[in-house]
Amino acid sequence: MKIKRYRRTAQILTVFAIFFIPVLNVFELYFIKGTFISMDIGDAAMADPLAVFQSMIAAGRVNEYMLGSVVIPIVLMLLLGRVWCSWFCPYYLCAEFMSWLRRKLKMKAYKPKFAENIHIKQSKVRYIFLFAGLVLMAIAGVPILNLISAPGIISTQAMVLVKFHYVTFELVFVAVLLLLELFYFRFWCRFFCPTGTFLSFFRSKRGMTVRKVRTECSNCMSCVRSCPMMINPMTMGETSHCNNCGDCVDACPDNKKEDTLKFTFK
Repeated sequence: MKIKRYRRTAQILTVFAIFFIPVLNVFELYFIKGTFISMDIGDAAMADPLAVFQSMIAAGRVNEYMLGSVVIPIVLMLLLGRVWCSWFCPYYLCAEFMSWLRRKLKMKAYKPKFAENIHIKQSKVRYIFLFAGLVLMAIAGVPILNLISAPGIISTQAMVLVKFHYVTFELVFVAVLLLLELFYFRFWCRFFCPTGTFLSFFRSKRGMTVRKVRTECSNCMSCVRSCPMMINPMTMGETSHCNNCGDCVDACPDNKKEDTLKFTFK
């Protein structure tokens, strides 16, 4: 079975969860509560590491409870790589929908041509954007990057909609991003998403990564053409740019004969 089917199932279940959790809370069932910014499951607390980092900088002190809340997300990142981005982030699912919509509308191809150094440009923009956001946050004392966290906004708006039956202006920001996705290929995920950039710092080469496990292959470049992050999976699967979506593994024709490109652990 294609990896994409498993990934799509995980994405759909995630979207279901962001609406179902507040429904449980409406009926005063609080075993699980919260949003993608901060969530409690029983006695276990989980929070967006970037949100916690910003909060500690703004407060000027280290909070042990907040530190504990990032243990699970960081451990998962170390073990499984950036699966949050491609398997669970609701915005990523929406961005994929916009790509599908482009094809249905028969709009002109808009994916940039692959270049070996394109990841360098992406990294520069991502890190500058994250650093600038953290500087502004430190000056203003407000977690600015939380306010533009697309998955956080979607999750929070789902809770507000279920509990209070309205949405706030924040959703307009996500709508604008998705409109731009029609014209600029995965621009938010590749260049700007602060959550994905911050999580990439915890990428481990010993965790789950895409690797070329057979020296010889047809060099058809199907994996490169399928990559939404515009990298070469054969040589850059271990880097922080790869979000472990598995599209390259599905696209590789050599895998039908013998394992060539696959997920592995060191």
